[in-house]
Amino acid sequence: MKPGLLALASLASLTLAFATGCTTLQSVSVTQVPIDRTRAVRAEVSNTALLGIHFDNDFLDPLLPELLAQCPDGRITGLLTKQESSLYVIVATRRVIATGYCVHDAPAAAAGPDAGGKVVMAPAPPSPDAER
Repeated sequence: MKPGLLALASLASLTLAFATGCTTLQSVSVTQVPIDRTRAVRAEVSNTALLGIHFDNDFLDPLLPELLAQCPDGRITGLLTKQESSLYVIVATRRVIATGYCVHDAPAAAAGPDAGGKVVMAPAPPSPDAER
């Protein structure tokens, strides 16, 4: 084999080795999916480490504030979280994707705020049978 051809074959083999990888889905969790799915929210965070050595999970910290910023006046439900890990020879990447729905609950007719800022339900009116 000629030296130029051998170098080209070696370079091609190295490129192929570094370009291949493996991705696995490690966990999935889902909360109750709402009827109203018109306002979707999504956030994604990732962390890459040499030799797959991850020292902490701090990369997850921005996930919740990013979701909440997309739903400031409602609540998030139908939350689907997925954790994926990808390994490329000596580099590993963890990625967490969260998707859900922002819902706005209808205000309760008999509810009102008390002095502490909490919502208190008004007492139910007495039933007609209670007077007998």
